[in-house]
Amino acid sequence: MTVIVSEESYSLEEVADDRKIITSASVFGILRQQLAKNIGIKRIKGFLFHYGWEMGVKNAKEALQTESSLEYLIKNGPILHILNGHIRGIKHECNFDVDEKQRIKHFHSFGTWIDSYEAEEHLKRFGISNGPVCHTLIGFASGFMTTIFGEPLLAREITCVGKGDSKCCWEMKPKKEWETELQDEHELDFYNETPIVKELEYTYDQLLDQKNVVTRLANFQNKLTEEIINGTDLQTLADMVYEMVQIPIIVEDTALRTITFSGLPEEQYLLVKEEFECYRQANRLETNPFFPFRKKIIKTETQERLITPILLQKEVIGYCSFVYDQMEHHHEEDYLFLDRFANAASLILLNEKTKFETFERMKGSFLEQILEGRLPGNEISKRGKYTGLDLEQNYYISVMEYKKIQGSIEDEFLLQEQVFETTFRYFKEKKHNILVGHRDGNLVLLITNETIDKKSIYDVMQEYINYMIGNYPQGQFKMGISRLGDDIHQAPKCYEEAAIALRLAIKKKIVPFQSLGIVGVLINSKNISGIRMIAEQELGPLYNLEDPRMVELLKTLYSFLLNGGKLEQTMNDLALSMSGLRHRVTRIESLLEKDLRDPNEMHQLLLIIKSLIAMGELSLD
Repeated sequence: MTVIVSEESYSLEEVADDRKIITSASVFGILRQQLAKNIGIKRIKGFLFHYGWEMGVKNAKEALQTESSLEYLIKNGPILHILNGHIRGIKHECNFDVDEKQRIKHFHSFGTWIDSYEAEEHLKRFGISNGPVCHTLIGFASGFMTTIFGEPLLAREITCVGKGDSKCCWEMKPKKEWETELQDEHELDFYNETPIVKELEYTYDQLLDQKNVVTRLANFQNKLTEEIINGTDLQTLADMVYEMVQIPIIVEDTALRTITFSGLPEEQYLLVKEEFECYRQANRLETNPFFPFRKKIIKTETQERLITPILLQKEVIGYCSFVYDQMEHHHEEDYLFLDRFANAASLILLNEKTKFETFERMKGSFLEQILEGRLPGNEISKRGKYTGLDLEQNYYISVMEYKKIQGSIEDEFLLQEQVFETTFRYFKEKKHNILVGHRDGNLVLLITNETIDKKSIYDVMQEYINYMIGNYPQGQFKMGISRLGDDIHQAPKCYEEAAIALRLAIKKKIVPFQSLGIVGVLINSKNISGIRMIAEQELGPLYNLEDPRMVELLKTLYSFLLNGGKLEQTMNDLALSMSGLRHRVTRIESLLEKDLRDPNEMHQLLLIIKSLIAMGELSLD
């Protein structure tokens, strides 16, 4: 079956200016719901406000054409609200005052909307809101009143049925008064909300800017990678970075000593550095580590620095800084470039560190060969020149023992590696070319007399060991120093002298072999069997080094003799009570059948014990 219906219908009412569209409040509820779905609930507020504003402006312009009084127009605005079906009723009060030019001197309006269609539809579609929902109504009121007064007036809903209040109350004031009252809030943002098209244009511009930054960053990263692959040094890399970003750059170590800089003349750099150092001291900014941070901005009177640390093997080894004047800068974008430069710098420094340590370890292997006497003299001299050392010069050998106060074997090994590397860096900074190696668990240093220049070897080693103690307060350090050697073939003998002096470094951190006197002569002559025979004869039962009780008494005797027989000093050194110490001394005298107050006996016993320590047969640590 086919059905065809054809009909033509027209309204008999003529449209003069504006066609009227009859619809229900639910249609606006549907519109509100679709807007929320498409542009989001947050943007509805601004959209509906401006929609209501334009309706209010249009109605106000129509009303102004009637040449009605201001009072009549103020009363007519709410009536238009009712006629448009926005509300069923209104309570309204307006207080205002204008000058002779009809400019507002004072304005305050407030009232209540009865049965707002917006509140009703919002509750149907969305439920209770967190804030007022009559956006079209406040937009209409604001647009209408602004148009008839010719000055910006804004309505603000105070309570709203849509958010669970009993009624919809509003208040209207000049816009400038609201801005003063609500300057710390974001409530007025939607009055000037950017249209979504403009917002999309702005977003597009932002994305375009971000794309340009990403492109520049990728190009920057590629150039850094190429330079690193080509084996460039840090100065060349810093110059390249300055050329690309046009921001002066400074690279410093953890003590804020300059490694390199670029983009600043020498004189200006020195002024910048001096001013920053004054700022750091005035603000008590500590170094080593300077700052525990990932990114930091520091402003002084004449400069601004964007700083990031250089990390190597999870440790801060320095800092990279962009240096600005006092103008505004895009730190977020600049940080992306600075951070990548810091990463590149860490790779270069790691490479330099690896090369340096490899060379130093090679020198350590060379030292080991010298001490073992495996190389002929001409080979030693030739290899010495490769390392930058003239081994035909006079020299000293030092042996340093170091250990952690408390810790595992792993901790000891880690300390050994750290001490080795720190020693390299220390003498490199001092511009002292030496040989450093390991032997028997100790650090061995060969230093030519030419290297230490006019200082004494003791002073040089004192400065070094103080530096090590400062860097490793958890470690214990002591050192023995050989006599001056004049022939590199005597290096094994000098090593033995330093090792002997080290064994006698009990109360002192540094003991030169020269200071051992007759003990050094005895041991150096290798009269070991004779020393053992005398020790057995003079020490009697105390020479039983397998018995812990005898060893303890021997330690007590040694401390007592070192202190010249002073009981109080010995008591403090051994952490004994006076009665306990007296008991031990009496016991020792009984076993030795000697008077420990006799100077000759004391001197001979002290010499014997020192000889045993120097020979390595007795350890009193």
